Amino acid sequence: MRESTFSFWQDTDFNALPDKPLTVADFAYQGLAGVEENWLWEASSSDGTCISVFFNVGNTGGKALLLVARPARETIRREVTAPFTAATHRLEVRMAGNHIFQEGEFFHLEWQTDDIALQLKYKPELPGWQPGHGRINYGEKGDKYLYWCVPVPRARVSGRMLLAGQEENFNGYGYIDYRRFNFPLPQVLGGAILGRYYTDAYTLLWADFWGNLLYSGKHVRALYAARHGEILASTANLDIQILDRKATGELTYPAELSLQSGTSPLIRLDIKDTTLISPQIVSGSGFKGLYCLFKGKLVLATRPEEEVAGRGCMETITARD
Repeated sequence: MRESTFSFWQDTDFNALPDKPLTVADFAYQGLAGVEENWLWEASSSDGTCISVFFNVGNTGGKALLLVARPARETIRREVTAPFTAATHRLEVRMAGNHIFQEGEFFHLEWQTDDIALQLKYKPELPGWQPGHGRINYGEKGDKYLYWCVPVPRARVSGRMLLAGQEENFNGYGYIDYRRFNFPLPQVLGGAILGRYYTDAYTLLWADFWGNLLYSGKHVRALYAARHGEILASTANLDIQILDRKATGELTYPAELSLQSGTSPLIRLDIKDTTLISPQIVSGSGFKGLYCLFKGKLVLATRPEEEVAGRGCMETITARD
């Protein structure tokens, strides 16, 4: 017997759900038994530097991962395993010398290890977003669930970073998302792809989660598109075609793919230039993943047709026992 899957925009009676506005408590630490919670912070600058920080917490403690990728240089990777403290009324998590928190309209990232220090300030340019009610329910009663929301789809990021004794100013754009789930991922998921794409004017976010054989491999997809401060789309009407793959060890990632929405106007993103920056970005409750940067072309079926180049980040997650 195949199990049921209920998308972001459905309750467990298959009733349609609208997008629910985020509150500050929605992406704060929940502290529920048997639940793993993750926060991903990204920042990219015009010189090609990409910073990614991943906080993972659960009932057994905390883990944090830092990646700093710069053109023609080796990617810097640091991992921390330590106890954590967290607030439940707003986003604030501390782990060793590392700290993520919200203060008023701003979001702050502080990282401190022996040889690396970051102090970054995020000023959101778009309101937070979650598809539907942000939750995929699995099973007849939805006892297993995966929650995903994006408190910061796009932000201006400024601050300082100290690498190998050299201090540099940082200016660019950034992204923050939050995820939690109450089951070992291989019990339900086959995998997922999540991506972010930016031009000067456009912001495009997408996610594709698919079930394992017990859940018929069913895909749950979500697309968000904005132009400057205008929201163009929040929809499940998304087609993703992976045209080519590359492998590293036992894991693969898309080398070329195309996304197309069923919105008006039609939106298409073509990605052909991907660069793997980490052989493994996450390792938590039964999942592994690859992290890559890409360049792409965004096409909008307007009159006249609009075409613009941009770049972004993409994760490929594989559920493993």
